[in-house]
Amino acid sequence: MPSTNSSNDFSLEGKGALVVGAEHPIGRAAAVALAEAGAKVLIASQEPGTDKQLKEVAKLVGAAGNKAVVRVQDAATRADVSATADLAAKELGGLHILVNALDSPAFGPAEAGDDTAFDRIMENNLKTVWMSCQEGARVMLTRGGGVIVNITSVLAERGVPNAALYCAAKAAVLNLTRALALEWARKGIRVNAIEAGWLDDESSPAAQDNEFSKTLLKYLPDNRLVKPEELGGALLYLVSPAAGFVTGESIAVDGAVRARV
Repeated sequence: MPSTNSSNDFSLEGKGALVVGAEHPIGRAAAVALAEAGAKVLIASQEPGTDKQLKEVAKLVGAAGNKAVVRVQDAATRADVSATADLAAKELGGLHILVNALDSPAFGPAEAGDDTAFDRIMENNLKTVWMSCQEGARVMLTRGGGVIVNITSVLAERGVPNAALYCAAKAAVLNLTRALALEWARKGIRVNAIEAGWLDDESSPAAQDNEFSKTLLKYLPDNRLVKPEELGGALLYLVSPAAGFVTGESIAVDGAVRARV
């Protein structure tokens, strides 16, 4: 039966949430948003050597009301990903929410790419998401289900020059989300995606002071970039009881970029 108290539909009290790729701007914003909604949070890295970034995220999560569990891992290593999922279930009292904020931007002319570049881009942007979904679901399936949100990019549906492989990897994540939603629908796991627009963050290629960013801003309908924290509302909806019958969907937080011809 759906809840009759709409305010409770958005509460994450008592839920355990794992954010993978928490050193990235969107991962950081996701972890804080989940903590503010009452979730217990484990923040895990995409790459090793990110201890400093994760500690900074942990401080923000703590300020939001919950102490974060921190796990530095290599998301491209199966054993690491598996151990992280198990740790989340142990430390958080269960793994109810998994957010994959895995991202490794890659730009360059298509004709200059080689097989090494292909393997690297696909591993960092697709295979890592695949393994995280698998290992997260492995834990969730033993505990009655859960919710997975894969954060991808509007480039999953809109190509741009000099980013062919990155666009392809992001598109693959979007369709992976849909396929997993169908496969796990009767097993209690919902799987959705968020398509992020061009980010307003110093690490984003769109935020640099160059000709590309100037041209891009002229193209954007709202003439500005997306702030990472602006994805928080869409995320909280997708992982909350309010979205209990929403699966296999994607929400774009892009300022209407996808509406452009």
